[in-house]
Amino acid sequence: MHPIETPDKTFHDGDGVSELGTILPAWWLNQVQSELLAVLTAAGIQPDKAKPNQVVEALRKIIDEQAGGKGLPVGAVVGFPRAISSPEGYLKADGSTFAQATYPDLYRVLGGNKLPNLTRSDVGMTAYFPIEAIPDGWIKYDEVATKVTQSAYPELYRLLVAQYGSIDAVPKAEDRFIRNASGSLAVGTQQGDTIRNITGGIEALYSGYRYTLYTKADGAFTMDLDDGANSTFSSSKGDSDHNNRKKRVVFDASRSVPTADEVRPKALAMVLCIKAQNSLDDVVMWIKAFGKVTNAGTLDAATLAADIQRKANRDEVAPKAHTHRAADITDFAQAVGNLFAAQKAATGYQKMANGLIVEWGSLQVPDDGFLPVVFPVAFPNACLNVQATVIFESAVTYSYILAAHAGKITKTGCHVGISENGIVGSKTVHWLAIGY
Repeated sequence: MHPIETPDKTFHDGDGVSELGTILPAWWLNQVQSELLAVLTAAGIQPDKAKPNQVVEALRKIIDEQAGGKGLPVGAVVGFPRAISSPEGYLKADGSTFAQATYPDLYRVLGGNKLPNLTRSDVGMTAYFPIEAIPDGWIKYDEVATKVTQSAYPELYRLLVAQYGSIDAVPKAEDRFIRNASGSLAVGTQQGDTIRNITGGIEALYSGYRYTLYTKADGAFTMDLDDGANSTFSSSKGDSDHNNRKKRVVFDASRSVPTADEVRPKALAMVLCIKAQNSLDDVVMWIKAFGKVTNAGTLDAATLAADIQRKANRDEVAPKAHTHRAADITDFAQAVGNLFAAQKAATGYQKMANGLIVEWGSLQVPDDGFLPVVFPVAFPNACLNVQATVIFESAVTYSYILAAHAGKITKTGCHVGISENGIVGSKTVHWLAIGY
């Protein structure tokens, strides 16, 4: 903007005697007006003589737009403290969907309308540590019963109670080796130390006859008097006969291999721990949904606000007699689908519009077993009923009994089992739960 054309480029007041006041030429006033109008135009604001603060509004808008355009790009993921529940310009990265028309830039960046799911938790995983100083967020596995409460570690508490029925029922690892749960071996099963059976025999024959050369046995050895083919020779003198031979055969594994008071492989002792607190417990991940808002774009803030206000009074947009078809309503199918969310699989659920939820699944249960079930989704209020059915491919005859039952029902899971009399072997049990 060109300054006023005075010797010192400033305005002067006249005193009527020695100096005239500065004369304002039309070109200078027009220049000032043009500069101010340019600011309003840049901000997309129409001049209004009734508003004395339009320049301030225009400057604020321009600054906000510039800041938004030079900040994080649309689609960037940012972590906010959990206390911040709705940061402006962001959507929670929880795997949900959004309307393409509302966030067109985000739709273009993601290539669809589904948000990334960054709510994953590592609570419940286990790990061995070669140090006594356990990292933050972890606790020793065998201290679960004393440290895990609903208030201290709510997520881990919910997972363990759903699996075992109570915190006190969580089995301790103690000095056990950990093995994979498969087949009839259920999660949480504790086993004592055992080895495969060792069998063998010692026999002395002479010309087809068996002679009693070894008269006593210990441990893994025992006596077999007659095999049905050869009679055992017994001396009438008893133990006093054959004084020059060894009477006993002793089995002692320590003569060949290292031994101890337990059966174990080569081992290295470490501390078994369980993740009790999520690494990002205090942080929620959000995704940048939109940047600057301009009048040239499809999302004009002023127009959007006006449209919302007009739609609040339906008669300004359409007469009362006007109706819409389902195809005319944006995201109608998606909204209806959300009312009937489902997981159509061998283990799944179906949500109803009235809040009722039906869930189902199956598992292998050993003879007279009683195993835990974790529902695919937790019932928000209550589980009303659980039915269990055992699958058997033929008729149950004679005095045999085969039945399935359910118990320990909570909002997050239950236990199912079978009772049998004469029908051995693990069975498939189907369960069906209803709640809301």
